[in-house]
Amino acid sequence: MQVFEAASDSIKSVMNQLLKGTAFDGFLVRGAEISVLMKIEISGILDKNYFPEAERGAINRNYVRWAEIKPFVFSLIRSGRTPSALKIVFSLPDEDAIALHDNASALFLNLLFEGRRLRFTTAVSQRSFSLDRSLDAVWDSYIKDFLIKNRWSVSTLG
Repeated sequence: MQVFEAASDSIKSVMNQLLKGTAFDGFLVRGAEISVLMKIEISGILDKNYFPEAERGAINRNYVRWAEIKPFVFSLIRSGRTPSALKIVFSLPDEDAIALHDNASALFLNLLFEGRRLRFTTAVSQRSFSLDRSLDAVWDSYIKDFLIKNRWSVSTLG
């Protein structure tokens, strides 16, 4: 697990990409909490019954993509006021996780905006128990590269 904190001058850029850009669109959403006028909790579980029956068999994921719910989340936040808190639990799609490391069951990126601070925390779930920490190292490196690619200034905590 690694914690990255965004520099204050990068927070606006991260939030702009999150809500209006495409940087996070490839991630799945496991869940989200948004505190605006009230606290709103979003389950990222995909309701396959929403789709026509003919399309359901082709859906091989259990969670919504960020791109699918981003407009909804944006509509909740765009009142002009900054949310008092925003937490999103992202994960890499299963096929991408396996391609990154053969023992990856799930790879998580937690985004937490609270008190004018923005943090990213990584976490992993293994397919089979192992004391080998290479999965953690690969995922932390992947996220660090993702943050650098988007030109967000972050510091590593702990």
